[in-house]
Amino acid sequence: MLSPETVVRFALTLIRFTTFLVVTPIFSLRSVPAVTTIGLASAAAILIMPPLEMSGVSQSFPVLALLVLHEVAVGLILGFLVILAFSIVQFAGQLTDVPIGFGMATVLDPSTGTQMPVFSQFYFLVTVLVFFGLDGHLWLLQALAQSYKTIPFAGLIDLEVTYEAVMAMAREIFAIGMKLALPVISAILLVDIGLGIVVRAVPQINVFVIGFPIKILVGMMIILAALPAFVAIVSQVFSYNGILMTYLRALLLAGGN
Repeated sequence: MLSPETVVRFALTLIRFTTFLVVTPIFSLRSVPAVTTIGLASAAAILIMPPLEMSGVSQSFPVLALLVLHEVAVGLILGFLVILAFSIVQFAGQLTDVPIGFGMATVLDPSTGTQMPVFSQFYFLVTVLVFFGLDGHLWLLQALAQSYKTIPFAGLIDLEVTYEAVMAMAREIFAIGMKLALPVISAILLVDIGLGIVVRAVPQINVFVIGFPIKILVGMMIILAALPAFVAIVSQVFSYNGILMTYLRALLLAGGN
């Protein structure tokens, strides 16, 4: 028969894993059944289930409530870094859609249930493929399992270091998003300059009629040509030694200090 301490250890481990999986963009998609997410979190909790170095916790409801809040906070903080890494792809897609002319055209994303620009959804799907191709899901689960060594139950989290790590990653990720969208923005800018010269030379041409098809054609050609570079840049974010795992490890080490 399971002891109360074992049940508490399993429940706290399950809470951290479940919180992390629920907030991450990959495991929280509508196409992923809730049973799958809960089952994965439960299996990981059974395999890991770190020791609880506190006696008599199972009989104290206030202490249990604080431990639950602590596990939820840790799962949210770690999951927020993953959200940052994936949101920059959608940000780059929005920067790409506006100059092409797709900024006002949105499609329903069945995986999230929200309206997304066309190329934001395209970039997100490509990023998901790259993420699983690099075994990013395995690295994330491994990092979450190792988090119990540096941030155990009731372990302290250095909020100052956490804030600095999140802001530093946000700055670096923002620069990467600009790199992803820069080829299309530059090409469309040259197209606008060329159309402006044509209009000055031949005022009879209706630039609004011919401008949109030209921008769409040039934009899609640039996106197709820059797709290998897009995959390479995204790989730098989600690889084992990439930006996401680097800041995730830094955050865990800070929690251990």
